[in-house]
Amino acid sequence: MGGAATSDRRTATATMKGEVLDDFTDLSGWSPVASGQAQLDISPDRGPRGGALRLDFDFKGGAGFVVARKRFSFPLPEAYAFTFDVHGVAPANKLEFKLVDPSDHNVWRYQEDGFGFPAEWRCLRIRSSQIDFAWGPAGSGPMRQVGAIEFAIAAPPGGKGTVWIANLCLEDHSFRSTPAVQASSALPGHEPRCAVDRCGETSWRSEPSDEPQWFLVDFGETREYGGLIVRWDPTTTARPFDLESSDDGTAWKTLYSARRPGTARTYVYLPHGAARRLRLRLHQGVDGKGIGIAEIDVRPYEFSRSLDAFFQSIAANEPRGLFPRYLCGEQTYWTPVGSAPGGVTQGLLNEDGMLEVDRGTFSIEPLLYVGEELVTWADGSPTQELEQGFLPIPSSVWRKNGIVLRATAFATGEAGKAVLYVRYRLENLEAEPRHVRFFAALRPFQVTPPWQAFHDLGGVSAITTLEHATGAVWVNRRKTVIPLTAPSGFGAAAFEEGAVTEYLLSGELPPEDAVSDGFGYASGALRYDLDLPPGSARDVYLAAPFGAADPALAPSSRGLDGAEQFDVAVREWSAKLGRVDIRLPPTARAFSDTFRTAAAHILINRDGPALQPGPRRYARSWIRDGATMAAALLRVGCAGEVRDYIRWYARHQAPDGTVPCCVDRNGPDWLAEYDSQGELIWAVMEHFRFTRDRAFLAEMWPGVMRSVDRIEALRSQRLTAEFQTPEKRACYGLLPESVSHEGYLAHPVHA
Repeated sequence: MGGAATSDRRTATATMKGEVLDDFTDLSGWSPVASGQAQLDISPDRGPRGGALRLDFDFKGGAGFVVARKRFSFPLPEAYAFTFDVHGVAPANKLEFKLVDPSDHNVWRYQEDGFGFPAEWRCLRIRSSQIDFAWGPAGSGPMRQVGAIEFAIAAPPGGKGTVWIANLCLEDHSFRSTPAVQASSALPGHEPRCAVDRCGETSWRSEPSDEPQWFLVDFGETREYGGLIVRWDPTTTARPFDLESSDDGTAWKTLYSARRPGTARTYVYLPHGAARRLRLRLHQGVDGKGIGIAEIDVRPYEFSRSLDAFFQSIAANEPRGLFPRYLCGEQTYWTPVGSAPGGVTQGLLNEDGMLEVDRGTFSIEPLLYVGEELVTWADGSPTQELEQGFLPIPSSVWRKNGIVLRATAFATGEAGKAVLYVRYRLENLEAEPRHVRFFAALRPFQVTPPWQAFHDLGGVSAITTLEHATGAVWVNRRKTVIPLTAPSGFGAAAFEEGAVTEYLLSGELPPEDAVSDGFGYASGALRYDLDLPPGSARDVYLAAPFGAADPALAPSSRGLDGAEQFDVAVREWSAKLGRVDIRLPPTARAFSDTFRTAAAHILINRDGPALQPGPRRYARSWIRDGATMAAALLRVGCAGEVRDYIRWYARHQAPDGTVPCCVDRNGPDWLAEYDSQGELIWAVMEHFRFTRDRAFLAEMWPGVMRSVDRIEALRSQRLTAEFQTPEKRACYGLLPESVSHEGYLAHPVHA
């Protein structure tokens, strides 16, 4: 067939149906909510075309929020927009439009800081692409069903004013038609429409001799999109291509280039995309078979709302187990891994055996290939263990068809020289010998999920380069994974070539031993071919030094003995946690074990002398948490670590005695958390109670007295005649209202 091949377009326009959700002629169902001392009154008024919701608010000179809320029940389409008319006589505050699901637990929102309320009526249109997940157990993803709508105004600056809302509507922007498609050529029975008919048995095939080759999708109007999935015809091979967009069909913009697409599906990340036409410019191969595409699927905005959302979209399209559990929208629990001498960072092992090797880095995932089947966390029914029941040396245990895989993480070494290890023990419980192919996959994912994100922590973690050289796998040229047990092979793939798990499905590695990935999400794996006699076990050890890798130290690291280092870790942690004899009935053993493990986690989570409540999201030192953790450490005999912490924290005390509520690597945080002074005093005294160390008490005494003076100065603010009146008598002699992160940061209160 010569010339361009075409397929007729059936009404290729997006459905733009509008629905009035509330015309505000009846305000029943709307209720006001206000924080702290703020006040909100709602009442009916006139709008530009009928009724209006009138909001009269007053923040009473402080901060906080006011909310107008109403219950609704309706599903949301794939793409949509909410519209409403707004005007006001009010200071510029944050405006939030919030959607709450029927459970009342998950919230999505649009927010605009410093929103200038217009003096005249203005229509505000909020597209679905502008509404982000805010909080809740769902963790992420698009909203499907609305249970309530909220209009919120949040201070600062606060003040008081009046805002009117009218004509709340929902527009359906979903594209439901079949677009027009064209191609440079097509074989009989493989017309362009076959690539968009959503039939798994058809495909577009080009003339082998055609050059250049292209495939065009025309939506008939500008369409918002978020990504593309190209499913290649299995009878042909994937081809390099350029993806282009155009509105007029003349001027084209290159959006993405794939030079080595290597697997059955190619996923394209296209955030914030909008165009009328998309075109694939395909490059012919050398096999002379032409090009075959089984399906081109243009995905909506949500597909690439973020990089985390993009990989969640991919995971939803792949067999369960090929991606971390949290990309399936499920929480996985994890535990920190560090050395007894302490350091500045730690690894994380989750319940499925996934090991994050350093703060916010890539992870190592175990996989098995047994009997022509790839076994993942989804197949192995993972259980968890701690060495000796309480040491912070965790294991994730898989059991599948007579094979047991135990992934155990531990660390040894002092700060600056600490090394993280993982031991994979494979055991054959059967009466027959078994051949097992074990893979340790290096993947661009952290252990903590996107809903525990903070700055660069949580979700994906870029891998731009992977190379197996000088006896180690080099990741981003700054981290190493050292196979202390010699592997049978290594392979890596750039993102466009496919995730490493796509290769492992057939028990094989990607063909390259070094890749560079411009997109930044390469992956790879070490392979171990193991023969397991009946009842036998084999160990595989990997090492990953904490911090940036030093090429000069790599040879010495390769000489480490994994089994020996495991014994060191057990010995050091046993000594650290065995200083105090805890005597309980045998039935209460779990309580003492839990206490020792918790104390170990406090030590692992330290950053130098700083006690931190968590290894990632909470890697900051609050004096409130620190004083409590210090009390726990004193009870297991770790007085030196407590002394180091108090001395370090006290250095940040202000000359007037104010103790910062929190200190991290960026310095102290001076939020008005007025218990901070007392927390420091208590920690100093608690140390003395357990140690009788008068020299350290004398060292801390000036800071203790400054803290007392600060408490008295704060209290004096409430010892005036103003607080002897009946209205304020209850606050006489109390400290002023305080803020905290425990639910009342927006407005100071007594709690």
